[in-house]
Amino acid sequence: MSEEDAPDDGRPVVDLHGLSLERALRRVAQELHAARVRRSARLLVITGAGWGNPDRKPVLREGVEAWLRGPEGRSMGVRDVRRVHKGGALDVHLD
Repeated sequence: MSEEDAPDDGRPVVDLHGLSLERALRRVAQELHAARVRRSARLLVITGAGWGNPDRKPVLREGVEAWLRGPEGRSMGVRDVRRVHKGGALDVHLD
């Protein structure tokens, strides 16, 4: 997602393209903390749709989504997670 495709509703965006799952989860945790400090109600997490890898499958989406829906995400204020942008991003709703 380019800057011009970023949402204009003021919600923070984190782009995980090119990161390993471990680094992506660390980055998501940092951004969740920052979003809560800013009292943001939502966070857009861009995982990519998977078109840029040889298998043409999402690499990060399943792992990041499971983490957000699990105890780690819940402890960081995640209330709901929805796939958006043809599955290439996650719209994360925060408490």
